Amino acid sequence: MPAERPRLPGFVFGAFCAVMFGFAVGAVWMVPSMMFGRALPALVLPAGWILGVVVRRWLRFRGAAGALLAASATLIAAAYTACLVAAATISGMMGVGLAQAMADAGPAMLIDLAGLAQGPGDIVLALAGAALAALVAWPLRARGRHAH
Repeated sequence: MPAERPRLPGFVFGAFCAVMFGFAVGAVWMVPSMMFGRALPALVLPAGWILGVVVRRWLRFRGAAGALLAASATLIAAAYTACLVAAATISGMMGVGLAQAMADAGPAMLIDLAGLAQGPGDIVLALAGAALAALVAWPLRARGRHAH
């Protein structure tokens, strides 16, 4: 059964859901980062794959819209994880809890610190993860149909 083209309210709700899934994947990505005590930028690749599948199969966005939403959600997950790693670093240095470090630093400082911590390799990996998410969200044609 082909998915019908979403109208504007459906697209806005789907975009909201994709952003929330991006934040959720970023939070889950933070768990192994906390276990190893450092950022793990290579995990953007499985995160991108997961978000591509989520956008295509659960949110039912296909084509360019699905690819754009999946890539955006992956970049949101990468940025959110970088901010959480910055907050965890502040928390460890200052000897306060993670929530207190996040509250004291504020979003602007966490975003700045996360940006400073990103090297060229991290940015390339984030873009590769976003590209992977876009490819996974874009459906492949059935191969068996044209073979006969």
